[in-house]
Amino acid sequence: MKKCSINETEPKQDSLVYNAFKKIDYRDAFLISFKKNTFKSINDFAKKYFISQPAWLRVISMNTISKQKIEDSLKKSNLEIDSNIGSWKIFNKNDNEIVFGESMGFMDYRFSMRLDKNCTDDIEVSTVVTLNGSMGKYYFSVVKLMHKKFVKISLNNLIKT
Repeated sequence: MKKCSINETEPKQDSLVYNAFKKIDYRDAFLISFKKNTFKSINDFAKKYFISQPAWLRVISMNTISKQKIEDSLKKSNLEIDSNIGSWKIFNKNDNEIVFGESMGFMDYRFSMRLDKNCTDDIEVSTVVTLNGSMGKYYFSVVKLMHKKFVKISLNNLIKT
């Protein structure tokens, strides 16, 4: 894929992920613009995103080192609601957006991929987090230090493929 810029942006309020929780303790969003028709659908983007990740990032974010397991779960799930890609469950979906995430007890997070096919293939990836108790606040205070860097790395891996 051609070199694209990854820019931090404000999450769109009409996004599925923005409405994932009653209370949001953290949110961010990044926007990447690709030329028109780079992706056939949000499913096409999501599949390429997951397949493009290196083993170390799969371990950190999806609790598996195996690229084959990710490929198998993509085929099996067909990216439908309530299915899983690694440890990420699909919580919500429409024609333009898929919301993945985990509920960990002390913290719940959702990660969204949203495609805008109006004049370019703009992809917005957003994260929202709700923290449950002091353990959630402590855990996320550590994770937050690297979160944006990991999101940018994961997006750059997609761009390179």
